[in-house]
Amino acid sequence: MEIHVRHTNEADTPRAVENLLTEMTDALQGKKPELCFLFVTHHHEEHFSTLAGTIQTRLGATDLLGCTTEAVIHDGSENEGLPGIVLWAMADTDAEFQTFHLQFERDQDQEKIECFGHPLINSLNDRPFGAVFLFCEPYSSSPHVCLPQLTDGLNGTPIFGGVASGGVGPGESCLFLNGEKIDFGAVGVVYRGEHRVRPIVSQGCRPIGHTFVITRAERNIIYELGGRPTMTQFREMFEDLGEEDQELVRQGPHLGVVTNEYKNEFQRGDFLVSNVLGSDPETGAIAVSQPVRAGRTVQFHVRDSVTADEDLLLMIEQDRKLYQEPVKGALLFNCNGRGERLFGTPHHDAAALREAYGEVPLAGFFAQGEIGPLGGRSYLHGFTTSIVLFEE
Repeated sequence: MEIHVRHTNEADTPRAVENLLTEMTDALQGKKPELCFLFVTHHHEEHFSTLAGTIQTRLGATDLLGCTTEAVIHDGSENEGLPGIVLWAMADTDAEFQTFHLQFERDQDQEKIECFGHPLINSLNDRPFGAVFLFCEPYSSSPHVCLPQLTDGLNGTPIFGGVASGGVGPGESCLFLNGEKIDFGAVGVVYRGEHRVRPIVSQGCRPIGHTFVITRAERNIIYELGGRPTMTQFREMFEDLGEEDQELVRQGPHLGVVTNEYKNEFQRGDFLVSNVLGSDPETGAIAVSQPVRAGRTVQFHVRDSVTADEDLLLMIEQDRKLYQEPVKGALLFNCNGRGERLFGTPHHDAAALREAYGEVPLAGFFAQGEIGPLGGRSYLHGFTTSIVLFEE
């Protein structure tokens, strides 16, 4: 397996594409890549309809997919505010791939969304390792609907990716799939190969206070924790916090839902973290950004730049303790609320990966929703960095 990454910040699209293709062709040394990922900023929007087809044809790539973004990531750099195209290419004759296009339909009568176009697990030969990569158009897809179906249909295979970003309304962001510009739904690829795919998902949060059990909830509204109004429990917990944590709560609390209820103790990384959207003073209920249900264990969380830095380094440390094999290449799907907006300095997450794993080929993009696995299932996250490491 070979993985190569090439990028350009050239604003002139024809020149950018030509430079990119020349450099990637030289790197491949005559090989034809089986899989390419393409991420491109809106500076090149006049050429979105032909960009993917030109690159795929010139490289002779078997499959190519990707999306538009507000900023691309390559190697140790996060190119916020700049024109950018980044191309990630894998040459691996032992691997198998299956691309797909998901389409979503809303049933207005039942307020239900249905998803069509799932890949079939039996269409690929057995391989020891696998992953799914999924890129979504923000206004015409519902990752919350398709992720459980994909996870179950593909026997728990981890799913990575994100929601296209950089557009300000419907029709501005787009996806790429094998030479086509696609304006709706989601595109993806199933990977099966001989190389382990390792996930790192850093939500940038840490738990505060203690755990509660949801005793009454509906959709994304939590009415009771431990048999009492949610806001009553929250206020009592808040009073017991130190001044530093109280100040972080004032900036915006988050709620983590345990992903594996069978553990004896819950620590950072054991929760799917959601934003707290608001509260109702009359009922004492709160609204969160993910659907919840009664019986689940939850804990409030806080997030800031220091916590996000600590969390990423902790997740990297855990990966390096668990696996000794070198990393051949990586993908990074970063929330557009991270980067300089959160850390105040550029390149934070990409630089942390480079420091930990060396100068491995790395590509990615800033998303408005990141996809990655936690506790054996894959979810749509916010303010998260979702990382894929391919072992050598």
